Amino acid sequence: MRTLQAKLGDWLYDDDAASGSIEAAQEPFDTFGPLGDPRRTQAAPRQAVSQHGPQGGHDCARILIAESDAYHRRVLRVLLAHPEISAIEVEDGQSAIDLLTLRSFDLILLGMDLPILTGPDVVRWVRRSQTPWSDMPILGLIGDQDRHLLGRLLSSGLTDWTPKPISRQHLAEKLIGLMPNLASAGL
Repeated sequence: MRTLQAKLGDWLYDDDAASGSIEAAQEPFDTFGPLGDPRRTQAAPRQAVSQHGPQGGHDCARILIAESDAYHRRVLRVLLAHPEISAIEVEDGQSAIDLLTLRSFDLILLGMDLPILTGPDVVRWVRRSQTPWSDMPILGLIGDQDRHLLGRLLSSGLTDWTPKPISRQHLAEKLIGLMPNLASAGL
């Protein structure tokens, strides 16, 4: 019987079932591309930024969607369905932070009423972190109940905001303003 470690090894590395040998790949690979070693990123954060610039060395815009409401996640999924955009969704603030430590993103679409860590908590955590992505654009998804927090959110590091319910035109304008390379995407 194979152990959990062996199964994980099969996922992380190339498994040549025909010969029965496991050859180590250069880096593990997931749907976003190679997973970097988080320790290497934290040990030399400035080197990672200077190598690829703020957008990183990839061919599509990577967007992290952190929204607790399933309806709004679905709307964003439909609005951002484009070959030039790669989006991943999470339902809570802690999952967003966990993904930020594992993968590179170009932008965060952030709801404010997230469980575990709220939107304002995530903004503070990202801006106070000593990581290459601490200055990543964060576009807040602000509902009517959170409008009173807007001044505080912008002063704590929220880059910009868009109102809920989400409008395709307004979201496209905000995304192109934050990431001009999406102008050709035809959002």
